[in-house]
Amino acid sequence: MSQTAEAADESAASIPVASLLPWRSSGTAADLEITVYIVTGYHGKLRIPESFCRECNLFVRAADQAAAEVDADVRVTVRSWWTHVLGALRYGGYHPPVMVVGGKRLCQGHDVPTTEEVVAAIEAALD
Repeated sequence: MSQTAEAADESAASIPVASLLPWRSSGTAADLEITVYIVTGYHGKLRIPESFCRECNLFVRAADQAAAEVDADVRVTVRSWWTHVLGALRYGGYHPPVMVVGGKRLCQGHDVPTTEEVVAAIEAALD
């Protein structure tokens, strides 16, 4: 495989896929759930480019890295802002992307969290 094809595969794999339907879940129990409401990435068959909201990918990446760092079982759920706006508003998240850790809004909009901030929020939610 050529280097350009490999780079294209890696960039396509890093694009978040947002759940459009509220009743879809993995069905597995977790100690804590992190929900990220985003406007970019794949929303069904529609793909919104990262240039529309660069923070969306950073939010998902920070949540994934923090979930991997803690000892607890943490599930990261990525939801479409377009179809779950009322769910985000319930936590006070009016500007996408919105990150909810354990039922409390951690950050939104241009306030991109660091992995350490997300880990601290996870630990606080588990205590």
